[in-house]
Amino acid sequence: MNPQSFAVTVESTLDDLQNRIEADAPEVECDLVDSVLTLLLPDGGQVIINRQEAAQQIWLACSDGPARFSWQGDAWQDSRTGEPLKQAVGRLLSLRLGHPVSLG
Repeated sequence: MNPQSFAVTVESTLDDLQNRIEADAPEVECDLVDSVLTLLLPDGGQVIINRQEAAQQIWLACSDGPARFSWQGDAWQDSRTGEPLKQAVGRLLSLRLGHPVSLG
């Protein structure tokens, strides 16, 4: 993927993810600035999702541990487990919020 299409794909992905989180988990405060999506959880925790241009990945950082997602076919997938980004974020939010959050 060339740098321009990577940037466009990441921005579109983060924007879509923010919209889905706001719809399915309104108690989570979302802030998207310069390709960094910050999720503020009701318990005071944070989840940071951002692009890493050099690696052409999306990185997720939170107290539950980091994850790195690479573009595979038509979706961002965890480089270690193969779990899609939306599913991983939904699973994480479900655990932290105590109710199902489906983003995909």
